[in-house]
Amino acid sequence: MNQKLEALRARMRERGIDAYLVPTADFHESEYVSDHFKCREYLSGFTGSAATVVVTMDEAGLWTDGRYFVQAAKELEGSGIMLFRMGQEGVPTVMEYIGTHVPAGGTLGFDGRVVNRRMGEELETAMAKKNACVACDMDLVGEIWENRPALPGGPVWILDMKYAGKSAAEKLRALREDMEKAGAGVHILTTLDDIAWLLNLRGNDIECTPTFISYMMVTAERAVLYINEDKLDENVRAYLGRGRSPDRRLRRDL
Repeated sequence: MNQKLEALRARMRERGIDAYLVPTADFHESEYVSDHFKCREYLSGFTGSAATVVVTMDEAGLWTDGRYFVQAAKELEGSGIMLFRMGQEGVPTVMEYIGTHVPAGGTLGFDGRVVNRRMGEELETAMAKKNACVACDMDLVGEIWENRPALPGGPVWILDMKYAGKSAAEKLRALREDMEKAGAGVHILTTLDDIAWLLNLRGNDIECTPTFISYMMVTAERAVLYINEDKLDENVRAYLGRGRSPDRRLRRDL
């Protein structure tokens, strides 16, 4: 018996969830994710970089692509999770499976922070056809995951200009010019590689990906970086033009 699946189903039963979706994603739509966000791997045991798990009260399935068919078959042995080989004839998509396994008037659950807007809208549309509900405020895997790795807290460092090519000021100026042409007063950045590129900063929050967990907002007058301040040493704070804020807000004005 897969105790993790049973623990998840117990939570689903408590919340009235008929099917629960677990993608491979973080809050930033990163291609690879840090250990804190490996909910799908924790639940299934599959260690590949791309897959989605759907759990119902009666069965569970994992969808992955052709790169991982052999690996997934081996790692899912004895897990109680079926392998769905994406793109193969007769294999339903995740959306098709959810559409047939959530009953009329039922509820689909997932952690909306790790599901992008497009997929969220598709799921809402599919559920509406069955008069079913979407509950997107539930990190049920996080609730059952004992000793879950913490959010990454590695340091941020400055990328030398000889590698960056352009200064952060030049990049921000070009971005603002494009914002003005588009009539945009505010530009929000959530993708980690975009933020790292724009600021000429790097980190090690995700293995083999030199990025750092953060968000950013740019207007015509201000650029604001939202980040755990403890990740910034004196050199980086000076580079950003601010010392340590007295109230330790997770925000840096550039």
